[in-house]
Amino acid sequence: MKKDGFHNFGFHTFDSDASKITKALDKERSSFAAFALTKQSGGLAKIDPETAARHHLQLMMASSAVPEMDASEVNKNKCEFRSLGTETIPLTDTKTVKFRQTYDKIPVYGSLITIEMDEDNELLAVNSSIGAPTGVNGIAKISPQQAINAVREQAGYGKESLTSTPRLIYYFNSTANKWHLAFMIEDVPQAAAKKDKKPTQQSALMDYFVDAQTGKIIAKRPRTPNVSVVEPGVDGLGKTRDIRCIRENNQLRLHDDLLNVHTHDLGFQHILSLGVLPGQYIINPPNPWNDGAISAHANAAEVALFLRNTLKRNGIDNLGSPLISSVNCIIRDESPDGQQWNNAAWFSGQMVYGQKKVDGKLRSYSVGIDVVAHEIFHGITDKTARLEYAVESGALNESYSDIFGILVSNLRENDISKWNWEMGEDLNKDGIPLRSLEDPTKFNQPAKMDDYKNLPNTRNGDWGGVHINSGIHNFAAYKIMTAKNAPNTFLFTPETLAALFYLALTQYLTRNSTFGESRRAIEIVAKTLFRNDIPTVKKAKLKAITDAFDAVGIDLE
Repeated sequence: MKKDGFHNFGFHTFDSDASKITKALDKERSSFAAFALTKQSGGLAKIDPETAARHHLQLMMASSAVPEMDASEVNKNKCEFRSLGTETIPLTDTKTVKFRQTYDKIPVYGSLITIEMDEDNELLAVNSSIGAPTGVNGIAKISPQQAINAVREQAGYGKESLTSTPRLIYYFNSTANKWHLAFMIEDVPQAAAKKDKKPTQQSALMDYFVDAQTGKIIAKRPRTPNVSVVEPGVDGLGKTRDIRCIRENNQLRLHDDLLNVHTHDLGFQHILSLGVLPGQYIINPPNPWNDGAISAHANAAEVALFLRNTLKRNGIDNLGSPLISSVNCIIRDESPDGQQWNNAAWFSGQMVYGQKKVDGKLRSYSVGIDVVAHEIFHGITDKTARLEYAVESGALNESYSDIFGILVSNLRENDISKWNWEMGEDLNKDGIPLRSLEDPTKFNQPAKMDDYKNLPNTRNGDWGGVHINSGIHNFAAYKIMTAKNAPNTFLFTPETLAALFYLALTQYLTRNSTFGESRRAIEIVAKTLFRNDIPTVKKAKLKAITDAFDAVGIDLE
């Protein structure tokens, strides 16, 4: 049992140490009722992937060969697994089906079982995080409205209405080391602070967890990751960018209809005010193009192309939703003059960019392609793993965004030896970056687990050090990216690196995943992704991944 109340387990059928399990499952399959019926109808390849995955899951749950795949009864209710859907993975020609634990239809927050199968629906890999919420009364004593009332004051609403829908869940409170039946209220916008009040110490969006027995708030988690920038932003690129826009009535609008990219001007309005986002489309004429808007539009288009061409993903949600950016944004309590806001963020389903005066002129935080990619990938995380933005899972959230910031910003350089490993140098007029994957310690980040910083889980404590401790996972990623099988030959191509980290994030991680769980996910993905490589190359790639995580002290969990 982990300290966070979950059993974590995973294996790949190509693992040498998993052969005993796979042989036992193959033997037991012939007498398992579900598989026997499937055989009569033409075999696994003839049925839908979700049904096939459920057969694999049920067999593992029943088999003594996989004791880790076990779930206790809760309040005399057996564990059930609700499908979260099937996804076809073009990067590996495989399929994944994800399941979430439920008891009497109440989901277990943070639970996830991912089943990966080949083209014939045969099992390739499984990764699981299974909770055991025993000793908890499964009947709520408060109403959903009472849960809303508990959140309203903390969110700054007073007597104002708060329109949110509470959902009943089993939640493990790691601080108290205790399971709760709780109402989860997600994506609660924090009401604007009154002029006579101190600035809020919340994030712009928060998830709240209210004990369903006592009505007390037991946890709250920020949903708005920010780039913590203290230096002034600067354009610094001086490039003429090719942008796609729409012409209407002799005007040009910043709307890329091919990539579904839209760019707006918020006009220095407070992003927490209801109904102001995304602002007005940027139109030329009557006004000339704003250089921050051009940066936002062109950089968002580059990220959209990366998603489409490299990751085979159709937008943020993989359903083709628009990629929206707003420039000239502020948070009132963080803006000294109503125009400057030293930040950029993925917020409320879109990008928002702040700005600060440099040499007397406002410069947008949209100028850095690595920062733009970083923030947009917070959106990918939000639509997939939804990693909690606090402590280790929050540092993992930041790290994956940094990884893709580096991958996108170096997209045009195939020679990895020439890559720029620094993040955010374009935001500072002196070219001083925010972070370095190559040497996290250069910017006061730890590079090994021995130096992990246990900071307060508050905004002032960087939500447990999410921007600090991300350096450890970043350094492991750097070691993977730069691994060689000969003096001048890199083991991985930029495309396979992108696939490796993308599939680990989107297919195998869940809300409260840790560095160790990320290691397991990356190792599982690698065994599928490189399964057709010649044995010596595959062995070298898997060893490089193992060595990278060992070097920074990230162990399997």
